[in-house]
Amino acid sequence: MITLLADLMNSAGPNLWPGTLLAVVYGVIGILLLLLGYWLFDRIHPQIHLQKELNEKNVAVAIVMAALLLGIAYIVAHVIQ
Repeated sequence: MITLLADLMNSAGPNLWPGTLLAVVYGVIGILLLLLGYWLFDRIHPQIHLQKELNEKNVAVAIVMAALLLGIAYIVAHVIQ
């Protein structure tokens, strides 16, 4: 298994590290955009105190936030691609 991994690393050559670096950079950009979307949603709807509702185990708010985050992640993934 280790030799197979070493052969794979050698066959990838110098193209492995730039691709890895780009993947990390795009991942960080995606996470930052996801946090920005959450922050914007929180600012657009000031009457809903998200953290308070989530701490009180409000399932409806949790479902809406999950749908929001999944939607933003889907859009960000396609924009970055």
